[in-house]
Amino acid sequence: MRVSTSMIYGSGLRGMMNLQSELYRTQNQLSTGRRILTPADDPIGAAEALEISQSKGVNTQFKNNQADATVQLSLAESIAGSVGNTLIRISELAAEAGNPMLDNAQRGTIAAEMKLQLQSLIGLANTQDGSGLHIFAGYKSTTVPFAINTTATPPSPGDTAPAYSLGNTYVNYSGDAGTPALQVTASKVMAVSENGMQLFMQVRDAQGNITGQSMFDTVKNLVDIVDPSSGMTFSASELEQIRGNIKSTIDHVANVRASLGARLNAVDGLSTTASDIDYLYKVRLSELQDLDFTEAISRFSRYQTQLEATQLTFKQTSQLSLFNIL
Repeated sequence: MRVSTSMIYGSGLRGMMNLQSELYRTQNQLSTGRRILTPADDPIGAAEALEISQSKGVNTQFKNNQADATVQLSLAESIAGSVGNTLIRISELAAEAGNPMLDNAQRGTIAAEMKLQLQSLIGLANTQDGSGLHIFAGYKSTTVPFAINTTATPPSPGDTAPAYSLGNTYVNYSGDAGTPALQVTASKVMAVSENGMQLFMQVRDAQGNITGQSMFDTVKNLVDIVDPSSGMTFSASELEQIRGNIKSTIDHVANVRASLGARLNAVDGLSTTASDIDYLYKVRLSELQDLDFTEAISRFSRYQTQLEATQLTFKQTSQLSLFNIL
């Protein structure tokens, strides 16, 4: 076989260029710490890494939603607890007011504290989260949900029957019946609060029936019975009946709080699972993409040695000539 000078030059040049390309690729791998720099390096591995990266991104979004759900549910559960404690204090005051030995002045003192507790209830119902959104307004979170109804008809002097009910509310609700929710997994949407209609305006008794009064109506009726300045005639039997309504209201709030707590526990479990899945994704991505530095450094040294040897032999071969032996 006749080997021409051009063949020697072409073969040597191709060999050096191939080695330089491999040396450059290995150097990039070492500098980035990544085994796959382009899909051509490992088409199957690159496709799997892309799929896992996308799944990991979706899982990260679910983790963020779960964190948001935890914050919102924790806030709602805490406020529901405060509402329950306030109602318990009102019930205790009602028990004190039922003492037949008390005079009007003493009942007036008790009524004054009840009024403060009622204002506290309204304030809790209008609680905002860290971004200024009202947590019990349903989907109308930018609207102040609860406000005293200035057009309501107050009790008439001498009345013993409660004046306020769903037909004559002491407090109006401006929110809606929507319940904010977040997608916490691919298959689960979780409510992260309760709307004010369900929690405050449609109080249910022990049998689950709507009592016909809002929480605020019940408390205001209690205040009016106890407060001598309201003009209503004090009635021990009516007081006991309203105390029963307060007890149903406390039970209702406790049930709502239990529901919020159950959802909070569920989110904690989902967060743990999502963290475990995220770890598995990271491990698999590491297996696919991370560089074996020991192997890469050895390969780099081999290519470097091969390139130096190729360059040296090319230099020597290219200098061969028949005229050197004549």
